[in-house]
Amino acid sequence: MKSRTSCLLAIFVMAVAPVASAVIINIPDDYPTIQEGIDAAQNGDTVLVAPGEYIENPVIEDKNVLLTSSEGPEVTTIRGAVDILGGSVDTTCVLRGFRITKDVSDPGHIMRSLVLCWDSAPLILANIIEDNDTWSTGAGIHCVYRPGEYSPAVIRGNIVRNNYTRDGAGGIAGPSGGAVERNIIAGNRAGFQIYEGGYAGGIGAGPGVVRYNVIVDNQAVLYGCPSLGGGLYTRGDTSSYIYNNTIVNNSAIEGSSGSRGGGIFLISTQDYSGQTFRNNIIAFNPYGGGVYASIQDSAYVDWDYNLVFGNDSANYIGIEPGPHDIQEDPMFVDRFSGDYHLLPNSPCIDAGDPDFPLDPDSTRADIGAYYFDQAVGIDDPGEPSGPYRFQLYQNYPNPFNSQTIISYYLSEESVVSLHIYSITGHFVTAITNRERQYSGDHRYTWDGADSEGQQAATGIYFYELYVNDYRESKAMILIK
Repeated sequence: MKSRTSCLLAIFVMAVAPVASAVIINIPDDYPTIQEGIDAAQNGDTVLVAPGEYIENPVIEDKNVLLTSSEGPEVTTIRGAVDILGGSVDTTCVLRGFRITKDVSDPGHIMRSLVLCWDSAPLILANIIEDNDTWSTGAGIHCVYRPGEYSPAVIRGNIVRNNYTRDGAGGIAGPSGGAVERNIIAGNRAGFQIYEGGYAGGIGAGPGVVRYNVIVDNQAVLYGCPSLGGGLYTRGDTSSYIYNNTIVNNSAIEGSSGSRGGGIFLISTQDYSGQTFRNNIIAFNPYGGGVYASIQDSAYVDWDYNLVFGNDSANYIGIEPGPHDIQEDPMFVDRFSGDYHLLPNSPCIDAGDPDFPLDPDSTRADIGAYYFDQAVGIDDPGEPSGPYRFQLYQNYPNPFNSQTIISYYLSEESVVSLHIYSITGHFVTAITNRERQYSGDHRYTWDGADSEGQQAATGIYFYELYVNDYRESKAMILIK
């Protein structure tokens, strides 16, 4: 589905620049297993995994390495779990570009999260994490740090879907003090029977940032106690910021003690105070209401500029609408098929907090995970901005030394930008920028030079294609 794929692939990487002495370890050419490649790697090295299925449980411990597939999660599967351990691990340790799912032949899988960050703060980037069935908290991703300390991990650009835990947090648990951003969290479930967890179907979030996520079709189910937070369950302190998320069709399924917060369940007391909610869409959640708040004092929650509409039983429970809240249909392109982009007449457009940064089209922030590109919409105000069909191909050769070819296909005339970014997320150069192009195949050659004509260093780069308001990117490796 275009909206979900574009969210997965629209990424900006937080990591250090490539180290001059760093090496690339190829799997399976250099070592037959991912774990052997990790064991051989040093800080700053890249473990580059070729397409295929790898049945193992890789562990990264006290190393800051880039563990990445060469061609993306659609063709590279880790059938097992990935553990990232150790206090020296920071966001220069990157897990990128894999499909990660359970190994049903391993009897221990029932006690595993698919990705576990223990006392570590890596960057988990652009993976598909799916189909787990476990007793553990955080069936998809679980970030745990030292007691009393935060876990500044970054979870960005992943699809986390169809995971089930008998405990809490079906999709993602944590991180505290980190960031969960630009992910699709869909179809996850927490709890089912008596004494099971039943909270945080999609995300269980502590202090930190939760932004630009699409949180849909998740469930919290608990018989015997209240079900809490079908989409998002959050409690946090002054570092909690929840903004520009689209939270739709989630459920807190009623047990014997009721359900609370089909869309969001939030706790705020003197111990958990200072949460900020801005520019979120909480709509069409069918069980448990839209927002359920357990608030000791309204001063502990800063709630405004959100759209809350069409939720079962009540839109607001335990909290009053913000003075700039909107209670109207958000007008998605097609919510029944999962396209949560905005139609041109959506009330969410230019309705976000005016103090927030402008959208990429240089207009006031919109509400929700996807902004409406008005620079495109002006050309044809009567039509939605998508979906458009296009295909971005893998560059060739890859890796490359002096130059590489980047090509893509457009199904119709579109406004196109093609940009190159470093692994740190810094802009390198624009191959083309906001150019109107005809349908058909397009092909460019990049010679490894930046916007000032200087040669880029050895390392991994991303080429990102913008077609109207949709984005897709792929990785390439430059070796000098």
